[in-house]
Amino acid sequence: MHTLLTSAVVLADSVDLDTNTVTPGVLGFLMVAAIGAALYFLMRSMSGKLGTLRGAEEAERAEADADADGAETGEARAGVAASDAAATEDDPSDGSAPKA
Repeated sequence: MHTLLTSAVVLADSVDLDTNTVTPGVLGFLMVAAIGAALYFLMRSMSGKLGTLRGAEEAERAEADADADGAETGEARAGVAASDAAATEDDPSDGSAPKA
């Protein structure tokens, strides 16, 4: 491994490159284009999955709200029935004596 690194350094020093003419070329362009296309499709897929997740979350929230509203109306009805029963016990309208 060490000899490979040494060989690479020696070869890099022996090659003269003009820094003004060295460009990424077609291969560099194709690699950047491929990364861009992959990023586009990944973001599109993630956006779709987050939309599905968001829709499921909203449905669960709506269901929970409906359950909570149903429980509140059930409690309210039970409270009204209990208050009606208490009112009839305290104030009998048929003329009988109140219960102690």
